Amino acid sequence: TKWESPGISSLFWMLGNLPEKIKILSVHNTYTPAKDIETVCKREPPVYWTLCPGANLYIEKRIPDINTLLQHTNNITIGTDSLASNHTLSVLDELITLHEHFPEIPVEKLINWGTLNGAKALNIDKETGSFETGKKPGINLVYGLDLQNMKLTKETKVKPIM
Repeated sequence: TKWESPGISSLFWMLGNLPEKIKILSVHNTYTPAKDIETVCKREPPVYWTLCPGANLYIEKRIPDINTLLQHTNNITIGTDSLASNHTLSVLDELITLHEHFPEIPVEKLINWGTLNGAKALNIDKETGSFETGKKPGINLVYGLDLQNMKLTKETKVKPIM
């Protein structure tokens, strides 16, 4: 049979075919227009935008429009995709890649995307994702940062502590 386009973006098609009151992680979004991002960011419950920059560069040689995302939401998380479309499965490597392409994004914001925002997106933020009384987050030592400029670099590494 011949496939026919529904006449709307894949993002709107997806949202129209899922239950209304569920939390959604929208992954990749390398070709999502700014107008779609703006509209979807008004949705409740919010959509979490999962960035996988290593996979995006590996497959499509581009990264999503992060500046537009930042104009409309703080609900950004980090993913790695898979080894079929990425060189590593390291969240830190993904953050380093983002920082190389968007050096104006503060390290604290990037770390938040890889920790608390991910926990919120997965509904586990009452147990993990940040240091708060009653929570049991894992602890990683991130070292080798450019502390003078507060930048992640290729020399930045992570070591699990707890």
